[in-house]
Amino acid sequence: MRSAIPSGDASPDTPVFGAAGFVGRTKLAQNLLSRCLRGQSILLYGGPKLGKTSVLLHLKWLVDQNRNASSATLTALYLDLAAEEARDQLLSRRWADPASILLLDNCDSLLNNDGVGRLHEFMKNKTLAQAILWAGARAWHDWVLEQKETADLQPAPLAVLLPGEAQELLKSDLAPDQVNAALVAGGTHPYVLKTIAHALQSLSGDPGKTIQTVADDLTPFFQACREDLRKPAEQALLHYLVKEARPVNPREAAKAVGHPTIKPSADVLCFLGLISRWNLNEGAVLQANCRLFNDWYLATGH
Repeated sequence: MRSAIPSGDASPDTPVFGAAGFVGRTKLAQNLLSRCLRGQSILLYGGPKLGKTSVLLHLKWLVDQNRNASSATLTALYLDLAAEEARDQLLSRRWADPASILLLDNCDSLLNNDGVGRLHEFMKNKTLAQAILWAGARAWHDWVLEQKETADLQPAPLAVLLPGEAQELLKSDLAPDQVNAALVAGGTHPYVLKTIAHALQSLSGDPGKTIQTVADDLTPFFQACREDLRKPAEQALLHYLVKEARPVNPREAAKAVGHPTIKPSADVLCFLGLISRWNLNEGAVLQANCRLFNDWYLATGH
């Protein structure tokens, strides 16, 4: 089991969990745990580096903490299915003790081998655990939606952080001027913000200049996000919101891209972490709020 690492001591790619490390999604984690305790099985999905692994590890930490505090019998098993051994362990149902909750990470890996047939049979088995949380990226999300036997999975999409959560993520590690600069450049994507914070802690000098050095490091991540787009309507909406770089009413966006409704595309862009969506006094708004991504996207000719 990995240890809980405070965010300021971790590289941006290190999953964080526990009281000191897990910031911004504590209510989400508690909600997911409550749903698991009610026997729900859940489809957790989100874009690259949006925090799926951290959520799963924090859920295991919560279960372990409750068990230690109350001597309860509730248990959680975390499996990273990116590893062949973990996939075989899952599909062969090999673990030492019965687990109340199965926490399955990188479920997309189940689609890239000969185990899909076994997976169908596995998912039909209702006695494997009290609840199963299946976490994956877009490919997993799309595959699950096509399967009749997975219709009872309850969806739980991830998204970028809320503004207050983004502030909380940064304020313990950075000075106020650095926090403001990070939010202006990075929006509210947790990975982008952690990458910026890591650079600001490592390099001295003007925060703006330091942040610009981060853009090249983020290029592979930006490419992975863009490659998850599947449909022209998603690309058209993203392009419009990136160019606008401001909060936009969904009706205004639909008119601009020439579609009667943009909700399916907006849902995808939200769970990929490419845009934010929240409610203001005047209603719902959409925004591509990561300036570093927007600049990269436009510079690459999209």
